[in-house]
Amino acid sequence: MNKVLIITHGLFGIELKKSAEMIMGEQENVDALGLVPGQSVDDLREQAFAIVEKNDEAGAHTIIMCDLMGGSPSNVALACVGKVDCDVILGVNMPMLIETIQQLDMVEDGHELAGIALEAGKMGARLINRSNLKG
Repeated sequence: MNKVLIITHGLFGIELKKSAEMIMGEQENVDALGLVPGQSVDDLREQAFAIVEKNDEAGAHTIIMCDLMGGSPSNVALACVGKVDCDVILGVNMPMLIETIQQLDMVEDGHELAGIALEAGKMGARLINRSNLKG
């Protein structure tokens, strides 16, 4: 079993989950945390540890998706890797999250699913302008 934890600055990850649920329906296997103004990094770390440890105890692999490398949310995610066997992906986006949700029950190996998620995120980013529009 695989689960997703989104950790971002502000409400970005929480709202990203809500947006994915508009498309995919309620997602019980996806959690989201956001570091908000006035919240300590220690508080965010405790919340993240509680989620990944609960998932690990239930036999679930956690894929953590963060907004960017080097920020407090990604540092918290990397600390989670020291606690349990999980994967961290930086640069979370909607295509990545949607593909991961679609594959959660089909791909058993969590590390393989993390690779699929990363590729979906890369493929979902596109540059469109007049010169490459057809018609």
